[in-house]
Amino acid sequence: MAKISYKESHKYEGKGDEYEAYYRTEVWEKFLWSREQEIILRILDKYFAGKEIHLLDFACGTGRIAGLLENRVKTSTGLDVSGSMLAIARDKLKRTEIIEADITTENVLKRRKFNLITAFRFFLNAEPELRSSAIRALVKLLDEDGYFVFNNHHSLGSPWIKLLYARHLRKNPEGTFNAMSIEQMKDLVEDVGLEIVEIYPAGFFHPPKVPVSYWLNRAIDNLACGLMFLNRFSESPVAVCRRRKNHGSDTSASRK
Repeated sequence: MAKISYKESHKYEGKGDEYEAYYRTEVWEKFLWSREQEIILRILDKYFAGKEIHLLDFACGTGRIAGLLENRVKTSTGLDVSGSMLAIARDKLKRTEIIEADITTENVLKRRKFNLITAFRFFLNAEPELRSSAIRALVKLLDEDGYFVFNNHHSLGSPWIKLLYARHLRKNPEGTFNAMSIEQMKDLVEDVGLEIVEIYPAGFFHPPKVPVSYWLNRAIDNLACGLMFLNRFSESPVAVCRRRKNHGSDTSASRK
């Protein structure tokens, strides 16, 4: 049986409701979302202070990122291929233009440009061909001085993800296990002329099948983020990218 493309996997009726329920009830996912919100707002303060922001939230799903940002930006656009996900986004969002389309095959945004493009929980899950076609489409929509922000919620730097990956290889070596290294994140954006200028770590303590309270995870993240040498071990790093200005230098860094 041929494997279904990631962009087709979210199109069935009811996916939006399943997605919302999962991220409302799973303790780890609720914790990560709290950290991601903090990081995104910190990025706005650092890179967009005093600027008008024109946001494109790619693979916007049920509208979590756009919902966080739509009252903080000049214009907000959410794009996704899943009608069931976007149905929920339409109920949530008040100032966001919502578009159901596949920009890897449709030129729906034509000559529009955005100075902030976000893509959360997409590139890790997408197969290599889809990753490549999506990033090529997105870079064409990015302003010359804009920033592209994306996350990797199964980073191979995390000891817990390494443990799960090793277990997967032992039990199901022919199956698929989605994980991405920091180096793969860099390669992804560098292939289209971008560079990672900063990486924000999130999620350090996620032992498989062991429930950990929200507040314990907050305490662990606060401690780990204060120790720079631990940043590479986070499970869900968020990367800030821009067009590459100096091909000869490595400007990537990790921050709290």
